[in-house]
Amino acid sequence: MPMNFFKVPNKSLISKELLGFALCAINWQDYYNFKAIQVHPDILLDDPFLVNLYRLHPFAAGIVKLDPNVCYDWHVDTDRGVGVNMLLNFEGTSHCLFAKGEGVQFKFEELVYAPDRYYLFNTQTSHTVLNFAEPRYLFTLEFAENKDQLSFDTLLAEMKNPTR
Repeated sequence: MPMNFFKVPNKSLISKELLGFALCAINWQDYYNFKAIQVHPDILLDDPFLVNLYRLHPFAAGIVKLDPNVCYDWHVDTDRGVGVNMLLNFEGTSHCLFAKGEGVQFKFEELVYAPDRYYLFNTQTSHTVLNFAEPRYLFTLEFAENKDQLSFDTLLAEMKNPTR
């Protein structure tokens, strides 16, 4: 079975600022069945991990919002081979699950987010999100490189063995 996620060693320096940005945002746009808002690059410049990652693999950064009592169905991302995600709020209950099989019954693995931590996210493994009583805000990166150009395994290997 492929690896589904990896906790990036670097702690976020901007998670609280991102949550504040999300909570004050009013111009949410529809994006892949989510409500989303793009994060201005000036915010990202305060986090050396994101600055260095952008130099290697340019990306767009955003925050996606999932309303209360919503399930985002099992899926594999259409274009992204890999993402970097960070859950911004922990007041409510939400679960991000990765399928570890197929059929009517199958095993799954849960990504339990830790505060202020980025996770390399295998978007090519079937995954779902169950969100309960509060809105869920997730910071996410979409790389300019698509799934044929940048995979989870490639970025994971680069993070574990930096050469630049």
